Amino acid sequence: MELRSHVKKTSGPGVHREIAAEETWQNIAPHLRRAGITRLADITGLDYIGIPVYSAIIPRSNDSISVYSGKGFRPVDARISAAMEAIERFSAWLPLRPDLVSSYDELAAAGRNVLHPGDCNLELTRDYRDDGPISWVRGWDLLNEESVLVPQDGAAYQARLHEQPCYRITTTNGLASGNSIEEALCHALCEVIERDSMTLAELVSNYLPQVLEQDGHLGGATAGAVDRLRGLHPHVRLDGLPPRAHRAVERFTAAGVEVRIADITSDLGIPGFFAATSEDIGDRTSRGHAGYGTHPDAEVALLRALTECAQARAVDVQAMREDISLPGSEVSKYEMHVRRSSTVDKGSWAWQPADRTVGLDEVESHPSDDVMEDVALMLSRLESAGADRVIAVDLSPPQIPVGVVRVIVPVLESWATDQGRIGARGGEAWRRAVRSLAAEEEGHATASV
Repeated sequence: MELRSHVKKTSGPGVHREIAAEETWQNIAPHLRRAGITRLADITGLDYIGIPVYSAIIPRSNDSISVYSGKGFRPVDARISAAMEAIERFSAWLPLRPDLVSSYDELAAAGRNVLHPGDCNLELTRDYRDDGPISWVRGWDLLNEESVLVPQDGAAYQARLHEQPCYRITTTNGLASGNSIEEALCHALCEVIERDSMTLAELVSNYLPQVLEQDGHLGGATAGAVDRLRGLHPHVRLDGLPPRAHRAVERFTAAGVEVRIADITSDLGIPGFFAATSEDIGDRTSRGHAGYGTHPDAEVALLRALTECAQARAVDVQAMREDISLPGSEVSKYEMHVRRSSTVDKGSWAWQPADRTVGLDEVESHPSDDVMEDVALMLSRLESAGADRVIAVDLSPPQIPVGVVRVIVPVLESWATDQGRIGARGGEAWRRAVRSLAAEEEGHATASV
């Protein structure tokens, strides 16, 4: 995979792209029908927040859904976002000829550079065997600068393969698009880091406090322990935000909707945020909505979280996505993240944080004017955290001027979205928090004696 060493960002509002939004739209608009997009709809007015949200429609899509959404601070940004979302999914489900059909055992015995399917934090199917032949495609290991074979089932996004899949679910984690392969790579790295940050935050600041409160084995220290765990991912103070972020928050407050923002930045040090709203607007609509954002530039990450929260609200009211189920519906664990919530737990970490809060200026941030500088930073942080492989698979569509890439980082977590398997990072974050609480409790007991 040949990547440019420098990709200068364009100046102006919106997301960090190498080409201005207006030019990006001119480039992709003539090719929408190639991706099956028949309509782009402005659904901003379905909600009263006012942050632009668009939908891209692909009838008879090979995907589980046919409606894709995008958001931004201007209509052109939201329109591009929706179109890019649809194009990247279209690209990932295009027929993909495998580079090899072989078993893992055969490839390993031959000394081939190959990723074992079980190295990723996805649940394997019962029928997968290391001696059974499956399809493999070539990816590029960005850390070691070498070609590596990865399971086609983990690289593409296809509802049906010509063979038994090796993973129990097909996922879009790490799938991203952009004006170029470099821009897509940056977006994809942000996404896999975001899913990892979401998982670690959910485990330590939400689920572990719930276990402590229900179990009560820490006795009178439980309340303090819960506060400390929630304080690991503190809320962001809404006063003193930069102008664009301030205007976004004002959109919510002016509509009478309370918004909470939590800092979910992990040990990787790449800023990540969780934005949440709660409102009762009908029995068949979710009571709570959320948005997430991750980017080396903390302000960009925060803006992404806020605009994604606005997008979630408008898409819910639109009620066209096939994968969103009604409150209380029986769904598989893999579909829990798109089931509408009939209630919102105001005692959860999103609504009852610890006393500790932070200003946006206190969050580690790495603004730059070059896409590849962002990429290099994220690769460096991943390697420092123990990642030995960061694999990119080029899925760019023919005849459409868009780069599409799938990034696979085996060490990173994704449980917060797929409810699948918790890996070593998630397990260690849980154990570290428990050990810290136990040591603190032991210290209190010793002091009291």
